[in-house]
Amino acid sequence: MKRLRKFVTILLAAGLMTSVLAGCASKAPADEKKTYKLTVSGIGGSLNYIPVYIAEQEGWLKDANLEIEEIMFTNGPVQMESLSSNSWDLGFTGVGGVLSGVIGYDALVVGASNTDDGTQYVFARNDSEIVKAGSGNSEISDKIFGDAESWKGKEILCNTGTVLQYLLIKTLSGYGLKPDDVKFIAMDAPTAYSAFLAGQGDVAVLTGSSGTFNMLKDSANYTAVSSGTWADTGLMCNFVANKNSYADAEKYEAMKILLGVYFKSLDWMKANPDKAAEYMVDFSEENGIKMDAETAKVYMQADKYYTLEEAYQMITTKADNSEVTVMEKKLADVLDFFIAYGKYKAADAETFKGNADAKLMKDVYEASKK
Repeated sequence: MKRLRKFVTILLAAGLMTSVLAGCASKAPADEKKTYKLTVSGIGGSLNYIPVYIAEQEGWLKDANLEIEEIMFTNGPVQMESLSSNSWDLGFTGVGGVLSGVIGYDALVVGASNTDDGTQYVFARNDSEIVKAGSGNSEISDKIFGDAESWKGKEILCNTGTVLQYLLIKTLSGYGLKPDDVKFIAMDAPTAYSAFLAGQGDVAVLTGSSGTFNMLKDSANYTAVSSGTWADTGLMCNFVANKNSYADAEKYEAMKILLGVYFKSLDWMKANPDKAAEYMVDFSEENGIKMDAETAKVYMQADKYYTLEEAYQMITTKADNSEVTVMEKKLADVLDFFIAYGKYKAADAETFKGNADAKLMKDVYEASKK
């Protein structure tokens, strides 16, 4: 993925001192712009990383004198574990990655990219007790299927510490149930999809690029019994920075360039949905996920991307009756929910405070106005 052109200019002139010669030899031509480098991480096949993928394929990063090295992961918590060894500079992730990154690895949240509740679904087989119980029994939404008895003791395939687990816990809470009331089997979404197709588990919690839309199309065999939208999770995806990189002037400049291109990429995607869907197919396949163009197009419209204006306002505007911004409040609400159900400790709420920084988004926003 690295594309770097090295220019070396060596000035040879009789009579010049060796020290002067050495100084001139390392100096690039005045008309050449500096090329910045950045290591970025994301979730393979994810909506919040596809704008970066498209920008790379279209050559916009090269045009902006930015060279990136990419590291892909299957989920946010694993992505954040690699932060302990300074493996990357800027990450694109969901709330599971945000919480584990900030609390466990002192990461910094520097912006929001898109909503993250339109592609998460909970599926059961049509002959399941949950489906037979019908909808209308949940305190959260009349659309969610099942009742307390039909959910109790079910074997559920779900990725731990992620937005999918959050959706599951919130779904269970609508019946007064807790995680301990079901049999939780931890596995990433692609594995859960394959295992569920093979007959394992009673319920599978999936996300868009990992079987969701294939399941939705197969209504003869499977029923969506809950979703991020029905459960009103209000989730989002974010940009998360390695604090060490954020404090480095050159890395910071590279982040600013990348996010500037990112939001321009979103504009292109909106104007070119068919071509964007083709890129999603390619991006998914490179990460071991099969997806056709029609499914990719539906997937890419399931969540809303924030405009630069909206992202800027979310990280600079205080939430109603709060001392923190709209973005921070949304993330803190999710953390509070996890704390209430024993997935995080009360002390983690204090650790989470103050780990958002608006400077980068402000700089990107101001640069766009020039």
